[in-house]
Amino acid sequence: MNFNYYLSHYVKKNGTQMVRLKMETSKKDVQYLDSGISIQKNQWDDRKKKIKRHPLEEKLNANLQSFLISVQQLYYSNKGVSAKRLHFLYKNNKKYDSTSFLDFYQQIVDEAKLKGKIRTANTQQKYIDKLKKFSSHVSFSDLSVQFAKDYEKWMLEKGNKINTVASNFKSMYAVLNKALKMGIIKENPIRGYSIVTENVQKESLTFEEISRLSELEIPARFKGMVKARDMFLFSFYTAGMRFSDICELKWENIVGNEIVYTMGKSRTRAGAKRTLPLTPKAMAILKDYKGRNNTFIFPPLYGMDNKNVGEIERKLYIANNAVNRALRNACEKAGIGKWVNMHMAKHSFADFAVKNDTGLLLISKLLGHTKLSTTQHYLKDFYHKEEAEEMNRLFG
Repeated sequence: MNFNYYLSHYVKKNGTQMVRLKMETSKKDVQYLDSGISIQKNQWDDRKKKIKRHPLEEKLNANLQSFLISVQQLYYSNKGVSAKRLHFLYKNNKKYDSTSFLDFYQQIVDEAKLKGKIRTANTQQKYIDKLKKFSSHVSFSDLSVQFAKDYEKWMLEKGNKINTVASNFKSMYAVLNKALKMGIIKENPIRGYSIVTENVQKESLTFEEISRLSELEIPARFKGMVKARDMFLFSFYTAGMRFSDICELKWENIVGNEIVYTMGKSRTRAGAKRTLPLTPKAMAILKDYKGRNNTFIFPPLYGMDNKNVGEIERKLYIANNAVNRALRNACEKAGIGKWVNMHMAKHSFADFAVKNDTGLLLISKLLGHTKLSTTQHYLKDFYHKEEAEEMNRLFG
């Protein structure tokens, strides 16, 4: 790689020209970086590639030397890269504050928003805001295993659950891995800190409770409860379809006796597009909503046809809380004494399927999991309960 300074041909309004760094491996692989220093043409020594006859000549030449060294160091740490790749690496190094971890973290979140990953970005934004409360300034050099332990202790003292703490650190690890790939840091500074999770029992409704909820007579004036009950049952009858996917479900997704849709949470991965058969009970629920809206099937997104991704995500967040409250009211009236939420439909389906001898692989496919281990984690509590019941049967 050849590195050389030269004076840009473009003359600014004040009569100065930018000193640029030329990086070249061949005639086809040439890139330029602006040094940030502009001078008069007669102040440039093109043979020595230095500034001359300038009041700040010594300082400016030192800055040029420092700039060249920083680019060369990046090149030597990525030996063999093309000029084009080096240009990209340098720009990304400069794009983020090379010392501030918080600024880098924020930039990652902002980019996620621009790519339409609003849900992920909103979750990560909460992690950043929490980290800022712990320490308003966090540089990469501040990070260490001890820093991670102190932050963990602080979160636990603030009432965060173990799995919440784990989620914060998993996000932090992902961001640090990006910084590693971009050459901003040489190694993960919190490597060695162990992310601990705990198995939280996943509550579900029995089929008998599902039946009681389904048969519950809800007066028509309680529209919120009717909608919540219908959406929960629809999720159960469609192998635990996520709340956001149900809300975003359009009439065009109904093709004959099937639902053809793309899972929002996993939109970018293989297998995100799904085709699910519509059972008679799911079809009966759809029939009740036919004609209410030309685009969306269920009410939360009525009137949101032309809204952007951010507005839809905000609406879904509000709707999720409202539907969960109404669902709990309906369950209470049905004599179900559990803290029910929409996501419980997925666990309830998995529990129901395994109790009816559906194979693990098929359950995994119906749930939309790409890894069998994810399904096994879903069913861990069920199998543990079955083991306990069998031991009590044998020795009780």
